[in-house]
Amino acid sequence: METRKGFLTPEQESKIDDLIKLSGIAETFDGMAIRLADNYGLEALKNKIPEDVLPIVYEVIDQIFDALPEK
Repeated sequence: METRKGFLTPEQESKIDDLIKLSGIAETFDGMAIRLADNYGLEALKNKIPEDVLPIVYEVIDQIFDALPEK
């Protein structure tokens, strides 16, 4: 089973990192920034969503990521 600390699975975080192309030093740190934003920033937001609604949110996120192009 995929582990979500925030809203995204590790695979989804990686997919975003692959889709975002930055130059120079920013490219080195963008993956870390995505993980931190999801795992800490969005995790705080997730804690405010009722538990019975979270599966619906996850399904929407999963559908969006399924529609994104592969690298």
